Amino acid sequence: MELLIVVAITAIIVTFAVPGFVRMRKEWELWGSARLVETSLQWGRMRAISTNSSVLFEVSEDGRRFMWRDPSTGDIFAATAWSMTGKSRIASSPRTPLRFYPRGNAVPSGTYKVEGDTGSYSIIVTPGGRIRFQKN
Repeated sequence: MELLIVVAITAIIVTFAVPGFVRMRKEWELWGSARLVETSLQWGRMRAISTNSSVLFEVSEDGRRFMWRDPSTGDIFAATAWSMTGKSRIASSPRTPLRFYPRGNAVPSGTYKVEGDTGSYSIIVTPGGRIRFQKN
């Protein structure tokens, strides 16, 4: 009888806890995707400064992939093509590809909005090249 009570209480606790864990996993998935975009933007800025050359940040039409290109050759930099995880995607971005210049400035400046099942995050790039991350 005691074992039956323990199993019943455990089942009730699991019933209430599972939806919270699923939501938490989706939130972490979205946060990770947004941080991946931010980290990639930071990499592009540092690459432009350290190599004294421009780089282009491009987002695919569906917002699920992004990459860095050499603007003079059009070649994709090795290991900079990324795909978003889960249902996350870049829902909005500047119309033209972002370009970081050797001094670290960015054209066009703008906001990259990463959306998922649990909300959205914005990664804001200023004309001076500063990159900010915020939850919407």
